[in-house]
Amino acid sequence: MSFFRYNKFIYLTQFRCKTVKFKPKIAKTKPLKTPSALALDHFDFYYGPLFGKKWPSIRLGLLSPNRYLAVMNTMSRDWEPHDEILADMGAKDLLASIRGKTEDDIIEAKRQLVEMKADEETKKVKNEIAVGRIDEKIIQCLCCLQNPSTSSERNFSLDEEQEAIFRSAAGLSEFRASPGELSSGSLQMSRGGIKNNKDVEITGFEGEGVRIPKREHFLYYPKDLRVRAFKRGVLLDFPAPMKDQVGVPSYWLLDGGSLLPVLALGLQKDDSLLDMCAAPGGKSLLAALSNLPSKIVCNDFKLARLGQLKRALMTYVPEESEAVDKFVLKRKDASDVKSWDEFEAYDKVLADVPCSTDRLSVNTDDGNIFSTSSTQQRLDLPLLQTKILVNAIRSVKVGGSVVYSTCTLSPSQNEAVVENAVAVVKNDFGIEIVEESLHQLVSHMTASGLYRFHDTPLGALVVPFLPSNFGPMYICKLTRLQ
Repeated sequence: MSFFRYNKFIYLTQFRCKTVKFKPKIAKTKPLKTPSALALDHFDFYYGPLFGKKWPSIRLGLLSPNRYLAVMNTMSRDWEPHDEILADMGAKDLLASIRGKTEDDIIEAKRQLVEMKADEETKKVKNEIAVGRIDEKIIQCLCCLQNPSTSSERNFSLDEEQEAIFRSAAGLSEFRASPGELSSGSLQMSRGGIKNNKDVEITGFEGEGVRIPKREHFLYYPKDLRVRAFKRGVLLDFPAPMKDQVGVPSYWLLDGGSLLPVLALGLQKDDSLLDMCAAPGGKSLLAALSNLPSKIVCNDFKLARLGQLKRALMTYVPEESEAVDKFVLKRKDASDVKSWDEFEAYDKVLADVPCSTDRLSVNTDDGNIFSTSSTQQRLDLPLLQTKILVNAIRSVKVGGSVVYSTCTLSPSQNEAVVENAVAVVKNDFGIEIVEESLHQLVSHMTASGLYRFHDTPLGALVVPFLPSNFGPMYICKLTRLQ
């Protein structure tokens, strides 16, 4: 309250102080939806028609917490008593329950029967390939025999035209610089060394109309791999992993879908394994616990992911363990087709590629690939995945197998990538591929009651559902014929 004098009169004036409220102004360019909400809208639009009546169940599974398996770390000193504790809680040995009490000779008889069928199908595929090539040569020869004069005149005219263009100024614009020098070592690195070092342009439409032959396949489940799982519908959670005297955990938790790519590899004794995108290291550790590979090469390009991989190996692999010598860490760009130099070097290759990670996308906003700043990165995913799979196929030996896997439901990142990669390696590198049937793995996992699959043209797709919420996980197994 203040006083002031005006014309000899005293007036009283009361001032009322108001608090100023600042309201944040939202720019028109700021998204009104979070990245996770955008991802859910995207999935509703594309996956709804794709999965039909199954989509509401899958959608609810994606939005609910996923379930885990307990992978027993047999390299830990105290894994056995801790394994008994989990068994007392009601967690069953998943692979042992699948194998049952079947004797080894019965399993061997089944394997021989399946492999006989696979050999017959392989011969048919090779005959089709040979007949196709012979037909092309016969057609060319017949054309030359029917019109010998015209063919020679055509060749002569083309030679003259090319020479004229070369001599003209237009010919200078067609000049292509040499890609570089080739040493004798690079030529002998693998068959067709020059072809292996060329850059390949991938458009994403190479797989249209491509037919990938498929054959029966038998899988051995590693006997030394111990995986515990609660029965379907059980809502119990695994306790925190316990450690032994030297601090090595006796088990770790893994999404149930992540087990299938390692089982699909069909690892055998003394196999050499390449994990193209190894971080954070769960699948490489699974392969090591099977006690089958003699060498496990873990590759990743980003230094942060390599550090994460190294910490995982140091945590779960004791220093005195023989498995330490199996691991080899490499830092190479698995998506660079031109500079990739691992040719026909491994018995098995795992390509667990970067993807849209559907479950993470609908539950987390930090680092979400559906954010507006990551739109181009998300659109480039199929191209990146195709390049990684192409290099994976080039890295495997003839007769060896590649397992391609993602944690997305998107066909454009699953079947389409496989079709494109198979077409690229056939057209640009002369590599023939056959798909291995995963019917055995799908039927066994479905019978366990813990997994639900959706039919796909290629490979197998694990879809989430509430009673046992694993996945999503897509897997496809390819074998190199030549």
